[in-house]
Amino acid sequence: MRRQKQIDELLKLTPQQLDRRLNWQMNTQEVRDDHDISRKSLNEMIHAPYIPPSLQKGILDSTSGTTGNVLIRQDLEPTLYALFVKVFPAFERLAKGPANGLVHAFNQITTPDSAALGSTIITELGTVNYVASTYVRQTAPIAVFATGRGLSIKELAAVQQGGAPYDPQKTELTNGMIKLATDVQYTIMQGNASTSSGAGSTTELGAYNANAFDGFRSVLGSVGTYTTNSANQLDIGSLNILETLQSLATKGANNGGNPDLAFMSMNSKQALDSEQQGNQRYNDDKNEITPGVRVNQVAWVNGNLQVIPVPGSSIGTYTRTSDSATVEDMYVIDSSTVTVRWLYSEAFTVLQIPSGVDGALSNRFIVFGMFGLEVAAPLFGGKARRLAS
Repeated sequence: MRRQKQIDELLKLTPQQLDRRLNWQMNTQEVRDDHDISRKSLNEMIHAPYIPPSLQKGILDSTSGTTGNVLIRQDLEPTLYALFVKVFPAFERLAKGPANGLVHAFNQITTPDSAALGSTIITELGTVNYVASTYVRQTAPIAVFATGRGLSIKELAAVQQGGAPYDPQKTELTNGMIKLATDVQYTIMQGNASTSSGAGSTTELGAYNANAFDGFRSVLGSVGTYTTNSANQLDIGSLNILETLQSLATKGANNGGNPDLAFMSMNSKQALDSEQQGNQRYNDDKNEITPGVRVNQVAWVNGNLQVIPVPGSSIGTYTRTSDSATVEDMYVIDSSTVTVRWLYSEAFTVLQIPSGVDGALSNRFIVFGMFGLEVAAPLFGGKARRLAS
């Protein structure tokens, strides 16, 4: 709770304020030990009869040798996470939940109820009909996202003593978070870990990577291992972008869902903005999805869709099989049925490698997270294919 409270408070800051905070944290001077208290305390702990050998070894490893224990920089994690979601707010918008194994297993609904309309009506003492929804057993691999960042102590000292107005450690960690944001959002949107045959970056399956997980492109496209999941697909033709999003949301609602999110590329969002340029309600109707991040929302027959643009090439383009046209996807989802599954921590963890532990004079960090994607009801949403621009 304390960590989440820190993150909630930091999300209220602007990226510039978060930058300054991270800079302060990276440059905070270490506590001096003029009276050698640390060495004396460690010496007493090492030789105390009640300290187990395994802990004694850990204490020694943290101070010298080639197997030094890494330090978990919990002080940096909330700030870096806040910077991360400013770059990719969709990650914060999607629900998080712990995975139930190295590969997360879950039930995916494909038909809510196959019984005919009115079949629940019975006589006063009639026999109740038992009907179950149709499910398939699915698994979501948990991918490991990690990046190592660091610099030599010589470089760090030169920058500090030279009076340069930046902190190279902070720069490396911030850039590392942007890289992680890019890879996580890329995998959520077009990851493919289940189908290698016929896969590729220019296909609807997406590029195959056995260490990743399946993203929206294949799951909502009903391709590969998801050919029978009943997700909805539309190709933009006679309907404009707004009407297509509304139609997809309506189809999802008719299947029992309540779509509330739409993910699209920056190009698609620009096309939607241009299309709705004269629509005062569209331009004024914005919703704050995380503190400081406001997005447009569009109305459909039973609610609103928050329109979240995804920067870069994370959604990507591919060749549509029906006419060989190059298209890009827009995803409409019911967020109550989509969960980012995690192991170890629901956010990213920052490890600091002890300086000089392997004989190299450097400051190094490893930032990592372990995530998978559960789409429990593809038929409650879908995707629209739009000619790429």
